[in-house]
Amino acid sequence: MTAAVNRKGTFVLSDPEPTRESGMDKQNVMRLRINRIALVQELRVEHILNHLIDTQVLSEEDLKKIHAGSSHSDKARILVDLLPGKGQHIDWYRSFREALQNPEAAQDIKKRYRLLVDFLDNTVIHRPNSQQSKFSELPNPRKDSFKLPKYDPLPNIKANGQAQNVLILDDERKQDEKEDNSLREVDEKDEKISMWSGTFEKTNDSVTLVKGYFQQWIPTPDNFRSLLTVPQEHLHQLGRSSDPADREQLEHETRALERIKKLEIVTVLARRKMLPTGFELCMCDIVQEIFREPQYYHLYFKYLKSLEANDVNLLQDIVTSFYSVLKSNTKQARNSESVKHFTSLAFQLIDFMTEYGYYTDAEKVMSVLMQFLSESHHLDIWMTKYRGYVKLMHLRNRNYNFLSASQAYQYAVEMTWQIKMMSFGQNIINEGELQNELSHMLLELGSINPAYSWAQSALKAVQETDKVVVVNTLCNAVMAFCARWQVKKAEKLAIYATQFAHHHFGKRNPLYLKALLHLCHFSTEFKQDESGLQLAMYTLSTAKKIYCCDTIELAFAHRAASKALMVCQRFDTEKYYYHAYEGLRIARRILTEDHPMLYLFLHTSASALQWKAFHASKESQDRTLALAEGEARKALELVIQHYGEVSLRTAQVYSLLGQVYSKMDRNTMPELAKHPLQVAEDMLQTSVALMKLCQPSTSYFRLLAAATLGTFYKITEKPKECIMILRVVVDSIASMLYTQDSPGVYMKWVHTCFENLIHTLQSLNINKQVDATQIQLSHWLRDNPRLETVVSMTTLHEAPCSLEVFMGEFNSWEKRTKKALNFVKEAKTGDNQQ
Repeated sequence: MTAAVNRKGTFVLSDPEPTRESGMDKQNVMRLRINRIALVQELRVEHILNHLIDTQVLSEEDLKKIHAGSSHSDKARILVDLLPGKGQHIDWYRSFREALQNPEAAQDIKKRYRLLVDFLDNTVIHRPNSQQSKFSELPNPRKDSFKLPKYDPLPNIKANGQAQNVLILDDERKQDEKEDNSLREVDEKDEKISMWSGTFEKTNDSVTLVKGYFQQWIPTPDNFRSLLTVPQEHLHQLGRSSDPADREQLEHETRALERIKKLEIVTVLARRKMLPTGFELCMCDIVQEIFREPQYYHLYFKYLKSLEANDVNLLQDIVTSFYSVLKSNTKQARNSESVKHFTSLAFQLIDFMTEYGYYTDAEKVMSVLMQFLSESHHLDIWMTKYRGYVKLMHLRNRNYNFLSASQAYQYAVEMTWQIKMMSFGQNIINEGELQNELSHMLLELGSINPAYSWAQSALKAVQETDKVVVVNTLCNAVMAFCARWQVKKAEKLAIYATQFAHHHFGKRNPLYLKALLHLCHFSTEFKQDESGLQLAMYTLSTAKKIYCCDTIELAFAHRAASKALMVCQRFDTEKYYYHAYEGLRIARRILTEDHPMLYLFLHTSASALQWKAFHASKESQDRTLALAEGEARKALELVIQHYGEVSLRTAQVYSLLGQVYSKMDRNTMPELAKHPLQVAEDMLQTSVALMKLCQPSTSYFRLLAAATLGTFYKITEKPKECIMILRVVVDSIASMLYTQDSPGVYMKWVHTCFENLIHTLQSLNINKQVDATQIQLSHWLRDNPRLETVVSMTTLHEAPCSLEVFMGEFNSWEKRTKKALNFVKEAKTGDNQQ
């Protein structure tokens, strides 16, 4: 079906084969086309295929085509495209309508399908010659009955503001200078909105992007009402603030609001088929404007969520349009210019969806893109394929899909070999980003030492020009160095990451927030002081300002605040529990119940609940501990499902469960076959056993799990078991004093291990071992002083040195070691020559 221009401003439908279809057939085809988006989004083909097969609408060949689709929406799109080609001899529309009325699905789905039937039935298609055609955009002066009401003819469009130029960009927007900067609103009546800068035009053997402007005035849809929720209080606060960062954010917020309003209008026009044939939402100027500025993606999230609350998914419409462009132009990959433009659009769409949290959908788009690129074997897209696989690995790491991430890594390595085999490919690949993703994946899977090594390699390989990758690499290195007890270096990395992100991206950017969260992690694990608590609260307020809506980053900020309050023993109020609860609430709202990331928030919530029970009255203590046990059990199910029964994460959750059960009595859990203390011991022993299977003897996590079990034995008055466990922990820590594995800083739980062991030995009058252990403790305290340095916000906001200078100072110990080794080698060489 195509649209031909009958006269200026009027589009009349013309059919490529008018002699083969009746008027009713044409109307049925148009019903499918007009409701295409709703059908593709809501339809699940398995609910209606049997009926279409029974009525002989679909053949076996059709089923193969449908099942070849990569997703539910893809299969629905193929089905909708197949039906109009069945011809007049099959009443395909009637069978399709009957199948929707009686789907093989649950009752709630049947209700949604009845809505689809209503959409189809209520779609009125006028004849092509009718002056009342919905594609007519200007009133017919000869027939007053068919005039569009309330719309004046051009050029008086500015006077009434009812028509929008949705197809041309007016870069020079005039705003009222007297308007209050803090409350600047988008006056869409005074602007010409650009929505489309070009489309794909098919040629004999390739598809090229037509650059240029196509002007057409389009009336605002009838009964249009914006569904956007504008955060007025948030904008007021930014306007009243004297902070330059807030004033700058207000400017960006205003521009983002302008664009999202325009995008909402053009989406409505596209859904109502009020735009010219060939228009694609993903190619319009307003979408391109948004995608070209990744540093401001987060400003649109609150508006997209407010629309989703009203069952309007703009992002899904853009994705559907992207698929439509790709599928209607299968020969694009033969033209390198087309590949460049299309790949750029795809990467931008994937980045936006990843930041928004649409990990699964972003992965689907990436898979389609890589399949599209695989159709071409031009050398000039090899680097594009490599970038695609690295981005795919990053996306799967963000989604905690580490098995698939390892597959993406293998594909990226294969492309690396392929490129390096060429004479020109030796120095064009920087593998820093790939090494960083590998380190991140290994760290999450519990392979601490390999992750640490790859983090070091990534730090050396990353280039300062790619600032986003630099921040990501520094943040991952913080986690890797913390896991290896490289405490001082981890602190340097965390501070530099925050300074770097602040300097290059500002205080209102998600990358700055990411650096703050990693600094909070370091502080909670090793410093546990008042400055760390203040940092966590500042991080939470920053997250709220950046997003102004529920996001997974805000959930992590709440989690950081809760952990900081707990390690600082701030139990005078229940703020620690409130922040743990808020983090879990937001995470559950965003993630599915079986998502592996959810275990982090369940773990923190269970920890907060057990502390709440410890400080609660006897009446509420049992109930609170039961809640903690439930949250920990859910976390255990998730980690076993996604990480396996023998893993670092599983061992950590068993340790948490042991701590929860240790605070219970028989009345708390009467359904338990064993006494809660016996269950607690079993859980803690399981944690230590799993740690021995998956962690080296000097692992920070393994020693901490053993220390927890030893402390439990001391509390439950089992001195022999306590001495046996804590002796192993203390000796392991003492043996690391003069090695590279030594943390070099004071840690409270290590000091507690020494003291518990000494007190237990004294209770049994084993004085000789008491003296030896006290000597070990004195040596440990001497070589591991407290971190007295307080990191202020002034320090975090200082201008950083260059990455090259920082890495030179960071690796000074390594350089000194190499210099000494070279000196020894030279000395040996001189002796041999003599």
